[in-house]
Amino acid sequence: MIIKKHKAAVTSDVDGAHFKPEAPRLMKNISVFLGIFSLFAMTALAGDGGENPMAAAAAPGPFDRGTWELEAGSGEYWSFASSSAKWMTINYQLEVLRLGWMYDSPRHSGWLRGNNELLLEAFGGVVTKGPGSYLAGGSPLWRYNFVQPEARLVPYIQLGMGALGTNISKCRRQREIGEEFNFALQGGVGLKYLINDRWSASVEADYRHISDAGMSARNQGLNSIGGLILVSYCFH
Repeated sequence: MIIKKHKAAVTSDVDGAHFKPEAPRLMKNISVFLGIFSLFAMTALAGDGGENPMAAAAAPGPFDRGTWELEAGSGEYWSFASSSAKWMTINYQLEVLRLGWMYDSPRHSGWLRGNNELLLEAFGGVVTKGPGSYLAGGSPLWRYNFVQPEARLVPYIQLGMGALGTNISKCRRQREIGEEFNFALQGGVGLKYLINDRWSASVEADYRHISDAGMSARNQGLNSIGGLILVSYCFH
C-alpha cells in the first residue's frame, strides 16, 4: 500500500481514497456522553433526602452507601467502521481492574430503584488483530445499579472518560490512531449476579471509542464493541 502525503497537512491519499481529519468527532462524542450522564445522574440523584433510618440500622449491604468494591475482569473488543471512510480492523483484548465506592444507598421505587457507584478503572491489553501490540490506560466511571429488594440479579449502566497510550499509531497504513496518547470514551450495560454479600460475578457489554482529539491528521478514531467477564469483592 502506498501513502502519498500532500503539502497540506489536513489531507492524505491512501490507495486513491481521500481522508480528512475529523477533529470535532471526539468533541461530539464527549457532548453525547456528558448529555447521557447528566440525564441519568439528575434522575438518580433526585430526591436525595437521606437514608431510611430502619435501613441504616441494619447491617450494610453490597449496595449501601460507603461500601467499597474491588472488581477484576477480562474481555475482547472488535472494531467497526463508523463512517464511509476506509478503515482497518483493529481488535484487542483487555484486562481491567476497578475500585468502586457506593455514593448512596438504593432509593426510588419501581424499576428505577437503585444507587450510584463511582469507580476508577485501570486497563491494559494486547492487539489481537491489526497493527500495534498494546494499549493501556485508565478512566473514572459512573455506574447506576438497578437494585431490587432481595434480588440476586442486578443490571447496571455505566459511562466513563479517560486516557490511554498505544503503539498502534506507529503503523502509517491505518487512519484510526495518529498519536501514542489518546482519549478514551466508554459506555456499557452489565448484569451482576450476587453470590453472597461479598462476592459477585458480572457480564458486561461495552462500546469504546479511542481518539486523539485532532492532535494528528490521522484521527478517524477507533470504535469498538465487546464485553467483559468480571468478579467482584465488596468490603466496608
